[in-house]
Amino acid sequence: MKTIKTKRLIIRKPKMKDVEDIFEYSKTEFVGPIAGWLPHKDINETKSILKQFIKSEDVWVIELKSIKKVIGTISLTTKSYYDLINDIYELGYAINHNYWQQGFASEAAKAMIDFAFKDLKVQKLICAHDESNVASRKIIEKNQFELIKIDDNPKYSSNKIKKVYIYELYNPYRGVKNENKVKSKI
Repeated sequence: MKTIKTKRLIIRKPKMKDVEDIFEYSKTEFVGPIAGWLPHKDINETKSILKQFIKSEDVWVIELKSIKKVIGTISLTTKSYYDLINDIYELGYAINHNYWQQGFASEAAKAMIDFAFKDLKVQKLICAHDESNVASRKIIEKNQFELIKIDDNPKYSSNKIKKVYIYELYNPYRGVKNENKVKSKI
């Protein structure tokens, strides 16, 4: 698992010492429900999930360099065998709500997109957001993802999500064009 450094962030493998920073935002109503998961009930739940992140090697933590604090996670995951053999990965991220509106999610997403396309040679990235998550929509669109589908019957742990906007971005270094673009903008 590669460590990625940006101007303000270190995107690295998670460690058990990150548990309190992750629990800080995972227990709130602000982060999980708009990302499709329920707030963590206690730090033991966070520990259990963090252990899975460490084993999986497809979830990185986002550490703010200036204060050496984990402020979020970012992931590149495959949802199916088809996706795996066709080099299709989903980009996902969650940021501590105390650090929203400061460009950290955009900075991390850009770095991960570059890593996926240049280093991993991924063919296509998928990214999605809940219809009410305007900040995430802006990050996705800023990174040139194109809307391909609106899922009005999503299945997530959080019942607050009623509609999910799904986007894709093809690797520009592989010369593939997007043919599934949805015509209308949100």
